[in-house]
Amino acid sequence: MNAEVQLSRLPVSAPVAIIGGGATGTMIAYHLLRKRRDLGAGSVVIFEPRPRLGAGVAYGSKDPQHRINVPASRMSIDTERPDDFADWFKWHSHKTCDPEAFLPSGDVYPTRAEFGRYLFERITPFLVNETLQHVQDTVVSVHHTGKYWQIRTAHGAIYTAAYVVIATSHPAPALPTPLKGIAHDPRVISDPWAKDVFKTIDPRARIAIIGTGLTMADVVATLAAQGHLGPITAVSRRGLRSRGHSHGPASLFGDFSTNPEQTARGLLRRIRKTLASASERPWQDTLDAVRRQGKTIWTALPVVEQRRLVRHLRPFWDVHRFRIAPQVERALNLRSETGLLTVLAARVESAEAAPDGLTLHLRERGERSRTVHADILINTTGPDHAGILTKPGFLSRLAQDGFVQRDPVGLGLWTDKDHSALVDGLPVSGLLVAGPLSRGTFGELMGFPEVTANSQSVASRLADILQISIYSEQVHL
Repeated sequence: MNAEVQLSRLPVSAPVAIIGGGATGTMIAYHLLRKRRDLGAGSVVIFEPRPRLGAGVAYGSKDPQHRINVPASRMSIDTERPDDFADWFKWHSHKTCDPEAFLPSGDVYPTRAEFGRYLFERITPFLVNETLQHVQDTVVSVHHTGKYWQIRTAHGAIYTAAYVVIATSHPAPALPTPLKGIAHDPRVISDPWAKDVFKTIDPRARIAIIGTGLTMADVVATLAAQGHLGPITAVSRRGLRSRGHSHGPASLFGDFSTNPEQTARGLLRRIRKTLASASERPWQDTLDAVRRQGKTIWTALPVVEQRRLVRHLRPFWDVHRFRIAPQVERALNLRSETGLLTVLAARVESAEAAPDGLTLHLRERGERSRTVHADILINTTGPDHAGILTKPGFLSRLAQDGFVQRDPVGLGLWTDKDHSALVDGLPVSGLLVAGPLSRGTFGELMGFPEVTANSQSVASRLADILQISIYSEQVHL
C-alpha cells in the first residue's frame, strides 16, 4: 500500500493539462490533437472525475427526459462539419430505442446522454493511442513553479505541465441567501443535478421550485415522467419561462455587427426595430442573428454598458435565447393547462421549516406578500458563476496566489482575446481559460455552437504556442 501511495506522488509531466473533461475540455483536447498529430504519448492530460470524457454536467444526465435544446443538425464537435452529430445519431439511432427524438417537422432532439456518448466516441481514438491521458480525479490545487504549473489531485497525485487550461464550465448551484437558513433540511434539494435526487419524492408532494428557466423545465419533465401529480409552484423575480423553437426552418434576420451599438439602450432599440420590421417572421430569426453576432456586439460595448446589459436585460435574453426542446415544452404546457404548474413573478424574502412542511414568504410585483407551502423545495437557479473564486477549490487558491481574477462584468474569469487569464490587465503566462467561464470577454458563451467555436479557438492557440516552443527549443540546442 505504501508503494502505491509513493508512486501516486511522483511528478508526471505533460505539455498541456486541461482541468475539466466535460464538453469544453474534451473538445479542446480533440481539436488540439487533430491539429498537432506529431504530439507523442501523454502530451495532453485531462482531469475529470467522471469515468467518461465529454459528459460533464450538461451531457452526463441519464434521464431520458433531458434532451438537447436545439435540433441535432445544429450540434457538432466541429464547426467545419456541422452535420457530424446528426449523421452520427442517424447511424446509431437504432440502438437508442427513442422514437420521441424524431419530430414530424424532421427535426431530431436526442437525449443529452446520447450527445455525451457522441463526444466520448469522437475523443476515444486519442485515448487509445495514448496521446491523451484521462486522469479520473479532482484537481485541488494549481501552483506555479518556475516555468511550469504543478497540479495536485484529491488522491495526492502531482502533475506538471507547461500550459494549463481551465475548462470547468459549470460550478454547482448556490442556494439563494433567503433560503440559507433551511439549507440543511433534507427536504431542500439545493443541487438538482445530483444523481437520483428526485427518485424518492412522493407523487402527491407539493413542490416549490426556485428559478423558472431551463433547469426548472427539466425538473418538471422528470417529475411528470415518474408520475408526480402534486402541485408545483415555480418562482423567479420576473416569472419568465424559457421559450420554444419556431416551427419553420431557421433563417437569420438582422444586422447588428455593422456599426455595432455602444450602449445597452441603443442595442435594445435596434433589436426592437428589427423585430418590428419583420413582423411576419418568427422572432427566433432575429434573436438567432443577435446570438450569431454576439461576440462583435459584446466587445463593442464599454464595460459599464456590458454591466447594464447584464443587470437589466439578461433575464429576458436568457428565456428567449435558451429555448427548450419541444418534448419538454409539451410537458410544461400540459402541467400549466391542468393547473399543476404555477409560475410566479416574485422574490423570496424568507423561509421556514416545520415538521409538516416548508413555508416560503414571497414578495410579488406590486409589493403584495404571498405564502407558499411545500413539502419539497428544489433550487434551479443555475451554475453559481458569481461565486467561483469564493468557494473552496483550486480556483480560489489560484485567485489567492494572484493568477486569476473575476472579469469586470462578474460573469466568470478575466481573460484576453487570446484566452490567457488576466490579472490587473496583464496576461498570465501559460494559463488559459475556456468555455463559459470566459464569457465576460467574449459575450454569449453558454450555447453549444459558441462553446464549440471557443474550444476550437483555444485549441488553435495552444497548437501555435506548442509549435513556437518546439521551434525555440530547437534553435537553442
